[in-house]
Amino acid sequence: MNTARCPALFDSGLSPCPGNGSNNVCPVERCRYARKIQESIQLIRLGARVGLAGQLTGLEKKTLKRLYRQLIGQPSPSGQLPYSDTWLLGNDRQQFHANLIWNLHRRLNYPERSPARILIDVFEVYQQMTREPRLNLTRTAFVLQMFNSGLWSEHRCLLCRTAFPAPVDSNQNTCPGCRLYFKHRCHRCNAPLMPKTRGVKRKTCSHCGGALI
Repeated sequence: MNTARCPALFDSGLSPCPGNGSNNVCPVERCRYARKIQESIQLIRLGARVGLAGQLTGLEKKTLKRLYRQLIGQPSPSGQLPYSDTWLLGNDRQQFHANLIWNLHRRLNYPERSPARILIDVFEVYQQMTREPRLNLTRTAFVLQMFNSGLWSEHRCLLCRTAFPAPVDSNQNTCPGCRLYFKHRCHRCNAPLMPKTRGVKRKTCSHCGGALI
């Protein structure tokens, strides 16, 4: 017979369950299950489909499908989760947002937290920091998956010397932030670049004559 008890239930101060940050701390199975349900509810409300919620929480698909219908009022959309980083690499703005997600994950990735809780925290902070988020919850999870699978790694920008994420075999040597900024300014003298003729690529700075990136 399982005699494990959640310490929070017997604390006169009504302190929270010590397992709130991890699936392995609280010894009570029902308490861990309730926490997974709570995380699934948050994920679904943030835009997760049943497949993603199942990957992160480990709950059965049947349970998540019923939960999704109760919360959203319709079945979870079908279709595959992202499997290619082509969209993320499509332009510098999308890579900049992926860079932001990566940096938030580095700050919020505590060992005692579950994968679902980490993603929820990262995505909520990302939404608060950006006026127009380019990545939904699924894309955010995919960015983190690229690192966990070893397909993306940390690179170093030659201009600002900060770390940024990119595919392992990428030859990029500047971060997306610098690429966006220096589309409008010279990286040598920082002078604003003159408007260019449509379809003609700038090659040199009109102020210092240096080659542009």
